[in-house]
Amino acid sequence: MSESDEEFNDESLWETELEIALLSNCDYGTIRNISKLRPLPDNLRNKVWKVCLNVEKDIETNQISKWKEIYDLPQQDKIREDCLKLAQKLYADDEEKQLIATSTAEAILTFFCISNDEFYEKDNGWIEILYPIMSLNLNKNEAFNFFTAIIRRYIPKDCVQNGSPYHLFRLLMLYHDPELCAFLDTKKISPDSYAHIWFRSLFAANSNLKVILNLWDMYFQLGDQFLIFFMSLILVFNLREEILNSTELEKTELAKMILNSPLSLNVDDLMDFNTLCQHFAAKTPQSFRKEYKRPLFEGIALEKKASKIYQALCLPVSADELIQANQLGSGVRYFLIDCRSAEKYNASHYAAAFHLDANLMLDNPNEFNQSVEGLLAAQKQAIDAGSLAGGQHLCFIGSGNDDEDRYVNMIVSNFLQRKINYVSLALGGYKELKNVVEDPEMIVGTEVNNNRQKFTEEWVKKINSAQASNSMFNKFSNVFKYKSFDFKDKIKDYMSLPKASSIQENSSNLVNSSKKLSMNLISNISNKLDYSNLFSYTNQNKSLEKHVSASDRIGKLYRNQGNLFALDDSNPDDSVAKNSDIEIVNLKEWLEKPDLLQKFKCFYRHRNKNEQLEWTPGYLLLTKTHLYGLTEFPNSKNKEYKVAVRHHLKSIIKIATKTQCPEILAFTYGEKKPLTKPSQEDASLGTSDTVSTADSKQDDTPEFDIKGKDWFYVPEYAGEAASAVKLQILAIVEIISHSNNLDN
Repeated sequence: MSESDEEFNDESLWETELEIALLSNCDYGTIRNISKLRPLPDNLRNKVWKVCLNVEKDIETNQISKWKEIYDLPQQDKIREDCLKLAQKLYADDEEKQLIATSTAEAILTFFCISNDEFYEKDNGWIEILYPIMSLNLNKNEAFNFFTAIIRRYIPKDCVQNGSPYHLFRLLMLYHDPELCAFLDTKKISPDSYAHIWFRSLFAANSNLKVILNLWDMYFQLGDQFLIFFMSLILVFNLREEILNSTELEKTELAKMILNSPLSLNVDDLMDFNTLCQHFAAKTPQSFRKEYKRPLFEGIALEKKASKIYQALCLPVSADELIQANQLGSGVRYFLIDCRSAEKYNASHYAAAFHLDANLMLDNPNEFNQSVEGLLAAQKQAIDAGSLAGGQHLCFIGSGNDDEDRYVNMIVSNFLQRKINYVSLALGGYKELKNVVEDPEMIVGTEVNNNRQKFTEEWVKKINSAQASNSMFNKFSNVFKYKSFDFKDKIKDYMSLPKASSIQENSSNLVNSSKKLSMNLISNISNKLDYSNLFSYTNQNKSLEKHVSASDRIGKLYRNQGNLFALDDSNPDDSVAKNSDIEIVNLKEWLEKPDLLQKFKCFYRHRNKNEQLEWTPGYLLLTKTHLYGLTEFPNSKNKEYKVAVRHHLKSIIKIATKTQCPEILAFTYGEKKPLTKPSQEDASLGTSDTVSTADSKQDDTPEFDIKGKDWFYVPEYAGEAASAVKLQILAIVEIISHSNNLDN
């Protein structure tokens, strides 16, 4: 067999697999896994679309067959005229097929108007949508349900002149390319002047038939209702240079040039076209989807939401997304800028937010410009350092009160005029942000400190005064002993330093402080053992302590050890715990064990029979006393798994995550290696008051005898997995500590 034959067979193999899956009544997910967004074979297209559009039951119901076929709509003549043109386009040389196609198309459009209380009008995109559908040679019932599903699911509501979808499209363009958006605004070319028919027909009006069929193959497999927005963005961005250089073109000529841009697409371009769409979609805040999905595609509360779109100065972002983005450390990353007054900011603010006083813009423009330059420099340094508090996307936070935030809007406009990309505004301002923050330690300020001190004093009174000083309460009481610093003051110091080296050092300190703050977002419980060090910095030069690393032994010890949660940039190839015993178990039985607290899908790093390191899929399991790692047993038909990891929680001396991939967790196991013979009291687990500080001299003898290290890749909920293990370790420590107190 020749190489070309092999390539052909390999390429067509997925089509055979897809055909078999369709015969087995496969679901939408199976189709996506097999086709991988590739153009569909003509003989399978209608079957795939039927599944992707979810119209199987509607086709069985066959509503159109129950219609009495009375054609008496006020716009009936216009419908018939347009249907005849469609039929002639489909079958230019066959009059008999033209008559059948005209009758079918008219029946579909008429019944759709009657059953949905719609009014047919010129250029509403319906006849263009029918064109590719009827090219599939479907029966009338199938064609009607395909048409109805596309209109209902993928065509936004309010697609009229100056409609809300086009205002939202402009906000997305402003977010990604404010210069291009401003140019089109100057030319008075609104999105509806060129994108109206794109939105109403899903590009069917401006593309050739083969391209639109393959484009819809991809569109329906993706199932993203907002994909039309990003496809439209890419088409406009593709003409960016031509648009910006078209100063001599008239408004109508420029709008027409953009309108016809889909005609330049061919089938070979579609995969790259989709890749660009997905790239921009991933670089866009996701909360706008949740905010506008039901209004735009279901018509629910459309008028209320539309007014917000019209009034929006820039793309709004929900407080939930801001917090979640910094916690996960992936996707859209935000650089938060609190624009409230200095007094309100110092009283209470989100710890990872930088400050820019909105009042400075009018009161002291020079100082405002210096602060802006300082912020942008700090943002760059934070991004370069990989800080979770440093993102490319700027989000401005106001108070949440329209009267107080009038200056905030001026600041946003100022940044947009600077043609800075990725500018957004937090929905609900600081008021809403404060309400959604789950970790109370991320809200800092003088007002917060006073309230916490009062709360702590009242709490202490309720605790038994005879409770031992080394109890879990005292370990957690350090949560309230921290200092806050004002980002605004640090930015001023940064701007006023005379030497370049000093500026770089100060900027690095600012980034490190942000990085320390953001580490708490990944796991809000881990650093509570010594939270005061999280915000501490030295006096004169305000040089922050460096971030904890794999070798650091800074801060109060947990069971006489370093910080339980740390960053670890060592290579997972360096250390892998070995377990010679092989235990085969039934996964279902283990997942149903009564003492199982948490389970997480993961990949476990281990050595295969050839002593090569590899990742194997499995589960990370947490019980009340143990940590388990189960991996798939090769060639097992009964879902059998191998117990690759089994460790008592007391043996875990460190939990680390890699800075560049927080989904990778490393568990280090060991036991205390005493330098001298300990007393019975000192030997008790968790009862030592030994403290290791940054100033302490470190003995060359190791504190622990390291027994091994396991690496897990947890693609989802890695932070929750680490927190769950640490919380259970703390629970064990508390039980043992309480037991020792009773014995004493």
